[in-house]
Amino acid sequence: MNALAAEAPRERFSEESAINLIVIDESFDTEEHVVSALRSEGYAARSTRVEDAEDLIEALKKKEPDLVLYTKGMELISLRETCDCIRQHLNGTPVPVIAVKKDGDEESPAAAMRDGAADLSSYNDMDHLRLVIGRELTALRSWRQMHRLETRMTESERRCESLLDSSRDSIAYVHEGMHVYSNASYLELFGLEESDELEGMPILDMVAPDNRDEFKSFLRDYLQNEASTEIHNTLLQKPDGTKFEGEMEFSPASVEGEPCIQVIIRKQDVNTEALEEKLKELSQKDQLTGLYNRQYCLDRLEDTISKCESEGCSAALMEIRLDNFDDIKGRIGAVYIDKFFVEVARALSAATRKNDTLSFMNPGYSIIAYNQDQNSIGAYAKEIQNAIMELDATISNEKINTTCCIGVTLIDKNSPETNEVLRRADKVSNEAAEAGTNQIKVYVPEEGELTRHEVESRYREQLTQALKEDKFTLLYQPIISLHGDTDERYEVFVRMLTDDGEDLIMPQDFLPAAERIGMSMAIDRWVLYRAIQDVITRHQQGKHVHFFIKLSAASIKDETLIEWLNFQIKDKGLPENSLNFVVKESAAVTNLKSSKDLAENLKKIKCGFVLDDFGSGTNPFQLLDHIKADYIRLDKNFMDDLADNPQNQDTIKNITEQASELGKFTIAQFVKDANSLSLLWGMGVNFIQGYFLQEPQAEMNYDFTDIAG
Repeated sequence: MNALAAEAPRERFSEESAINLIVIDESFDTEEHVVSALRSEGYAARSTRVEDAEDLIEALKKKEPDLVLYTKGMELISLRETCDCIRQHLNGTPVPVIAVKKDGDEESPAAAMRDGAADLSSYNDMDHLRLVIGRELTALRSWRQMHRLETRMTESERRCESLLDSSRDSIAYVHEGMHVYSNASYLELFGLEESDELEGMPILDMVAPDNRDEFKSFLRDYLQNEASTEIHNTLLQKPDGTKFEGEMEFSPASVEGEPCIQVIIRKQDVNTEALEEKLKELSQKDQLTGLYNRQYCLDRLEDTISKCESEGCSAALMEIRLDNFDDIKGRIGAVYIDKFFVEVARALSAATRKNDTLSFMNPGYSIIAYNQDQNSIGAYAKEIQNAIMELDATISNEKINTTCCIGVTLIDKNSPETNEVLRRADKVSNEAAEAGTNQIKVYVPEEGELTRHEVESRYREQLTQALKEDKFTLLYQPIISLHGDTDERYEVFVRMLTDDGEDLIMPQDFLPAAERIGMSMAIDRWVLYRAIQDVITRHQQGKHVHFFIKLSAASIKDETLIEWLNFQIKDKGLPENSLNFVVKESAAVTNLKSSKDLAENLKKIKCGFVLDDFGSGTNPFQLLDHIKADYIRLDKNFMDDLADNPQNQDTIKNITEQASELGKFTIAQFVKDANSLSLLWGMGVNFIQGYFLQEPQAEMNYDFTDIAG
């Protein structure tokens, strides 16, 4: 090792040891003497020497110091002038000034401190000077940390107040039964104009007279039980005597450090059908292009296949892939590729026929074309190709022209189920792309391929047999905290065994069919029963596990589910919050009232509710106004090329911040690499899962104390 390398470790000072120092002295020797003494003590001292007020002001403008050493006896600037100058130019930061005397100076520390110094020391007593410097630096850093925390708290309180003031929910804070705060929605709900009208008014006055005894009993029990969140439905009354049915949600809060109760009131006369329709519309659209999103495309495809079977009509699914996409992305970069997606979306929208369904499938597009057959679809596909060929886009100073390949799958009364139609579309699209640029390929069914009816008949027989013979099995994938929570969390996956029991059939190959033929609810119950047995086993081993279990649309609407769950939980003595139920955002929107009731009822029996694939719609947080989810799991598409996709990063960060303000935990799925993990941690995401961490396994063996796994 050479001499330079051997000396290098001495320069590896910690951030805590770094000092930005101003020395007020007429001599370079004093500055060097002080810096040398501090370095020998492990401080990384960087100094600036000044001799008068003008030099001092210039030094303060360049960088805020951590410490000022003033040598007594300076002619051009006094100690008092030094302290006054620092106070005026540092906006309140209490940078310590230490007065240092030379030989023969008999001034007392008290006199120096009256002039504004933190203390008086001497260059002849370096031990004392170092101790004083250490004390003052510790005090300054404590002040700075406290100031940062106060600033963050103030900003957090400001954001909370802003959130409360702008919330569509009617929110009030109540202390000892009296209103101490109410937001604009709360005032509007009760027909009031100013919050002053409510301050000091009992919350009891907002309840209709005939319901007050019941309300007082509820409130008394709530306060005695110190419950976290409770809901009370009652008849409310405005000051003018108008009555309305309302749901009151009570939860603990604080105002200016004083404990109080937060009350959220929701009217019960909401037009649920209109609300469902509005939320459904928002959830169907892609945020970037304004086209329909992938989930809506799949739902429409399912409907189209069913309609063609029942009514004998025909349609086609066109999968559109841009030629030379990787080259275009390389030319304009990931930051600008979204603009190109939007330009293509506009061109396709103009070329797509009325009533057809155009969707963005990132990076491709799809069209469900109605009333099409083998004789007509070719010409339509050519029109789509021409629209892409004629697109002339200039993005990031690059002129972009391209073509596209289109794979076509025809749909008629004999078409198979959705997954098979998608497989066919993918297969023929690959063939088109492999044939060259600007190609069109139409899928031609092979002899012996099953119809939809034949496929479903086989599935009914296979699923019935699997339930009878216990030919399902569970796998578990860890959901890991990015912020130190070491509780076990696993998502539960169901697989079906083949007839010989040697291989596993993936859920996408049997669950869609199970939904269509009415068997998904039975499979859900099988999964739940087995998961509950596993919770008991883990609990007996001294491990508190949280399971995340997907529910089908049928189970969301199953009115017997909560009663069955409640019995199982009490009968088996399950710990609280062991079971969390996962519902896709699209399914929650489609079944809004059932999902809302399910979330509320799950909370009552100490189970959690998870909104899955969250954020794909135009205004996803509107859904959280109505469904009280505990977790939201981000749409998997946000994870595509996360490191190179600033838009996805911004979207995740914004969702995470809003979720945090609402008290919701966020989960990122399909985490692919360490870089993504680091980015998600920086964005404040609470939990992650993905094959990078561990794929679903039969054993629950993940070490939750080590994020690296």
